[in-house]
Amino acid sequence: MTKDILISIKGLQFDDPSSDHHENVELIVPGTYYEKNGTKYLIYDEDVPGLNEKTRTMMKLRPERVELSKNGPMAVSMVFEKGQKNLSRYNTPFGGLMVGLDTTDINIAENEDDLSLDIRYHLDLNYEYFADCRVSVKACSKEMGMTMFT
Repeated sequence: MTKDILISIKGLQFDDPSSDHHENVELIVPGTYYEKNGTKYLIYDEDVPGLNEKTRTMMKLRPERVELSKNGPMAVSMVFEKGQKNLSRYNTPFGGLMVGLDTTDINIAENEDDLSLDIRYHLDLNYEYFADCRVSVKACSKEMGMTMFT
């Protein structure tokens, strides 16, 4: 895969796992991809609504573990590990939250032209169950992304 990429991030949040009601969020951003010592990296900037600042996000992908760190007005370091619950402090311009991530599944697939990541987890906010969530990330060259994400 090329260094300069487009990244599509889709998040699904199920308020009640037994119902069909869910919230869907999608973000498509330019980013950077590289691999070092068996770890894959995705780096991108995202706008913070209501502020003129960007948050730098880095994802470190390994088969059994995904680390996501954000730096800027939104700051957090989250770890997704299948079968593990991890806690993180999520700092926002409006205050902080304690976030619990109980990861049930991680799937990473890569070929020459693209990379896909799918994470399923239970989300706790301030030590209370909040929702079942799924995040899907697709990364590919900018040229391929123009046809893939339109």
